[in-house]
Amino acid sequence: MDLELIERLQIMREWFLVHQASDKAIYITGFLIFMSLLVVILAKKYRVPIVVGYVFLGIGLSINVIEWLPFLSAEQKEWYAFTIEGFDYIANFALAFIAFTIGSELSLKILKSLGKKIVYIAILEAFGAFVIVTLAILAIGKPLYLALVLGAIASATAPAATVMVLKEYNAEGLLTSMILAIVGIDDAIALIIFSLVEPIALSLYLGQGGLSLSHAVLAPVIEIVGSVLIGILIGYLSQKFMSSIEDKTKKILNLVTTIVGGSAIAILFHLSPLITNMAIGFAYRNFARKNLGIAEYMETLTVPLYAFFFILAGTEIRLDSIASVSFLTLAFVYTLARVIGKVGGASLGAYLSNAPEKIKKYVGLGLLPQSGVAIALAYTVQKHFVSPTGGFNVGLLVFNTLLFTAALTEVFGPLATKYAITKAGEIGEGHKIRDN
Repeated sequence: MDLELIERLQIMREWFLVHQASDKAIYITGFLIFMSLLVVILAKKYRVPIVVGYVFLGIGLSINVIEWLPFLSAEQKEWYAFTIEGFDYIANFALAFIAFTIGSELSLKILKSLGKKIVYIAILEAFGAFVIVTLAILAIGKPLYLALVLGAIASATAPAATVMVLKEYNAEGLLTSMILAIVGIDDAIALIIFSLVEPIALSLYLGQGGLSLSHAVLAPVIEIVGSVLIGILIGYLSQKFMSSIEDKTKKILNLVTTIVGGSAIAILFHLSPLITNMAIGFAYRNFARKNLGIAEYMETLTVPLYAFFFILAGTEIRLDSIASVSFLTLAFVYTLARVIGKVGGASLGAYLSNAPEKIKKYVGLGLLPQSGVAIALAYTVQKHFVSPTGGFNVGLLVFNTLLFTAALTEVFGPLATKYAITKAGEIGEGHKIRDN
């Protein structure tokens, strides 16, 4: 078996060399970087969040759109699709850096000052989305297993777009800290919900009986606790080493090694790379005895990475699979119900915890983007939900729904976040002047 695998790998390597596949990747990479520069210029000029431009660019460069271009040959179109799909590892890198950034914003001092507010809001906004979406999908006549899966995925919030907007507008204040803290723990809550619900939904889909306690509860708990422990250990050791060096090159390489290495270790032990890197960032923030100056390094390193991530997220849309009335109805109901659940749950949590008025009004608006983790969970559903009789492919439906609605939320979500921080008076002074 090993010899057969080695032979196949040798054949693949020769094929890549003969057809100069790396050259095609460089062509497309250069084109996307150039287009991302144009997006930034236009976004800055018209005061639109940059991430919105990245997503729209990605949709315009999706494989379906490229296939309609008459001046490209069939071979060129296939090479484009092959190369774009081969960039999927970039999303893993981007999510690792995003998770680290979120973790590094979780100061224990801030969390203590926020107290029960963050607990109430985070739990109620996640479960609010889960419950409202599940009930809404059932209300339009869809099966329970589909409603449960979409409801569980709806609880996730993509931190990337929100973090990018907050940084772009230099937002500071109580609302900003609250949003960053919530998105930092939201995905952990979403992962718990999904891990508990997905086996039940799969059992209903396949028409099977009961579930074991270890499969339904213990496995996800072990994954989350293990990810946190390993992440904190890696982060503690890395920040200790970072504190002992002054050379900029060593600091940057140590930072990249820690984040990418943390993801690799998590994958090796079947843990969550996202939660692991959040824990690493948390350790950096709370164990370091001095300012390590990593913010500047992270901002420089992640500019092209985030650009690629959001552009590629846009290219994932399959326009040929979203044209039916049934699909658009499902997507609309899912999106509307999720917004109601997120905003309503967050506001209820803020009300119950006696949070300041601007938290009650605006915190939910910073929790709407959904890509990253949600799309990763949709991949899981697509892989697990395969009908043995070749019937209704719920996995493909969930995946297409999440891609389509994630693209929508990556457009209006950042706009909602900008509106929230503007109304709360937390937008940076320089941006206030330009926006007035």
